[in-house]
Amino acid sequence: MKDRLKKEIRIQGAPVSEGIAIGSAYFLKPIEEDIPDFEISLNEVDSEVARYRKALFSSKEDLNRLRSDLEMEASEEAITTIETHIQMLDDPMMTTHMEGEIRKMLRNTESVFHSVINEYEGRFTERTDSFFQERLVDVKDVSKRILGHLRDKQYAQLSEIPTGSIVFSKEIAPSYTAAAHAAQIGAFVTKNGGGNSHAALIARSKGIPYVTSVDMTQLERFDIEALIVDGYEGIIIVNPTPETLSHYQEKQKQLITRYQTFIDEDHLKSETIDGYSIQLFVNVGNPQDLDIFPYNHDGVGLFRTEYLFLQTKEFYPSEIFQQKIYRELIDKMNGRPVVIRVFDLGGDKNPTLFLDRQYEPNPILGNRGIRFLLSNIELFKMQLRAIFKASIRANVHLLLPLISDINELHTSKEIIEEVKAELRKEYSEIPDLPIGCMIEVPSAVMICDALALACDFLSMGTNDLVQYTLGVDRGNPAMSELYYPAHPSVLRMIKMISIEAKRKETPLTICGEIASNTLFTPLLLGLGLREFSLAPRYVPHVKQTIRKWSILETYDLAEEALKFTDPKDISALLTEAQKK
Repeated sequence: MKDRLKKEIRIQGAPVSEGIAIGSAYFLKPIEEDIPDFEISLNEVDSEVARYRKALFSSKEDLNRLRSDLEMEASEEAITTIETHIQMLDDPMMTTHMEGEIRKMLRNTESVFHSVINEYEGRFTERTDSFFQERLVDVKDVSKRILGHLRDKQYAQLSEIPTGSIVFSKEIAPSYTAAAHAAQIGAFVTKNGGGNSHAALIARSKGIPYVTSVDMTQLERFDIEALIVDGYEGIIIVNPTPETLSHYQEKQKQLITRYQTFIDEDHLKSETIDGYSIQLFVNVGNPQDLDIFPYNHDGVGLFRTEYLFLQTKEFYPSEIFQQKIYRELIDKMNGRPVVIRVFDLGGDKNPTLFLDRQYEPNPILGNRGIRFLLSNIELFKMQLRAIFKASIRANVHLLLPLISDINELHTSKEIIEEVKAELRKEYSEIPDLPIGCMIEVPSAVMICDALALACDFLSMGTNDLVQYTLGVDRGNPAMSELYYPAHPSVLRMIKMISIEAKRKETPLTICGEIASNTLFTPLLLGLGLREFSLAPRYVPHVKQTIRKWSILETYDLAEEALKFTDPKDISALLTEAQKK
């Protein structure tokens, strides 16, 4: 029986972070939920409150140390998650409210904390949208950390895990993924988790293979001696044969060779075989993002300024603080363009007050993007002042998020002109910045000809465009199979935007995950895109792909893709094209 269970077995999961890992299994055990529950006297209240404050302090120390480590790696997604957790520790719900409950309930701190968090999680569980689901993950993560300090128990320390181990768990907390290093953790394998979860985004940013939707009970039947995780196909191979092992070892060598090729070819131009130049810009959340993957690029195509909320202790990032950050980024570019997107807040992105924010039945369709700024004009004007002051004698473009109506654009431009006029009374060098808008909703696609005329440039945000076009919540793991960027409707929209931008001679950039996915690179070229904005780490991947195609070949590929009405046929076409 044991010999049979040592045979090579393949388990199919869902890939969420690419890569190949070969190693041994390490099963991550959750903290036991044996919460003590007993009464305390009035004389013991102060000591219990002090114990709770100490647990909060220790938790914050943990997260601050982790943040410092992550700043060395410049993992944008990981830093954002940890900053969110740090802010949660300062939230009134975690501080004054919890202390008040300890004094009112007269029970031990663990019991009160567990009761309050359970009630809070219950309210979040009732909400089905991605915002609340992601916040629920964060609340669970932070509460486990606090409970660990209250009970002198911690997560399994990463240092205890043998180097190169493949970590198995029912689910992986975002802070645990953030603390991992690709040189130490071979891969993550979980039962729960989606491709757009915080843990998955962090794993991708760190280059750690991650496969989810794996039934852990299957593994209990096996005598596991060796494992392979294929993060490209989502396959877990238990006890691989010598032939399988050799095949994947060769794939690993090819990946290492490919990385070295990126370094050696970084000086080469981003152009097709027949000489068409393609511009590659980068998406960043802070100036330090540019230092970790210092590949050649054409400038910053998207500066996500909402991340500034996570870099300051102030209620809002001050005008002086913003101006300093913008100028730092501009100076790093040394004359190359910098596209600064104004705060894209609301919906699933509210980094400051997400625990106490006003409830919206459907925040993804609520007060977000440019709507949020137009309903918070002083915040909008403060940011504009900082941008204009930082942009003196600089190549800066101003980008407006989630434009769905031409009047939103006109109103925004009026406010921009007001700010500019006020500043010129004091600063004579305030520039006229090019103004662009993001096309992220179908209504904007339908009026893209008018937007192209009214703007100096356009930026296509494919993540939201796919979500709103297909009516699929991109943060919901259960919907991941329906969230497909190359759906025929999306391709036709991209083509329409490209045609109108070209007719109006308005520059068009594509951003979002599709811009960094080399499977789609030739298709996007064939649809007319000539400017891409992507995460810095993917620049060499996309450049290498561009250099393997001629424009004529990409036109043929796009023409063939546009004939299909089934996304699966398009997927097969692109996969076959990539193999060739």
